[in-house]
Amino acid sequence: MTKPDEETLALSLKAHLEDKKAVEIILLDLRGRASFADFFVVATGTSHTHVSALAAEVDRFCHERGIRVLGVAGLPEATWVLVDAGDIVVHLFQQEARSFYELEKLWHQPPAKPGKPEKPAGQPSPDPSPPAEQRTGPEKPKKLDKPTKSGKPGKLDKSDKPGKVAKRAKTDKVKHP
Repeated sequence: MTKPDEETLALSLKAHLEDKKAVEIILLDLRGRASFADFFVVATGTSHTHVSALAAEVDRFCHERGIRVLGVAGLPEATWVLVDAGDIVVHLFQQEARSFYELEKLWHQPPAKPGKPEKPAGQPSPDPSPPAEQRTGPEKPKKLDKPTKSGKPGKLDKSDKPGKVAKRAKTDKVKHP
């Protein structure tokens, strides 16, 4: 399915849900922001039974158009039902669950601020911390030369090391099987 067809299909699905008396229907365009789907259709049903019936209608809508539904989650509870139709994912909520999860807030792309170019998706935000020379706070602790058993500060002898000191193997002539 081509990208314009997906958008047309998502708009058709939104209209179909309107016909089935779903409320607060929104279409979120995720192209360029998510790799798992291009569109979210988010709608609210008025009751447990209504949400279940809307999920069945979405499944029937996809089946009639030859779109494979990859999965349905959230039934029989029908508080939040997700219908995965590949590039279009439908979220059907009861009002309490929709208010609690606020899915559209999570995925809504805020409008660009006037005078500031919009940051392209996928690029990290600049580091808000000041450069190293401007930072204040504790400095790294200095290493102190501690006296050793031999009495010389900072130098170890064999008596300072626990156990025997192992000899290093020569690595320049390693034979591999």
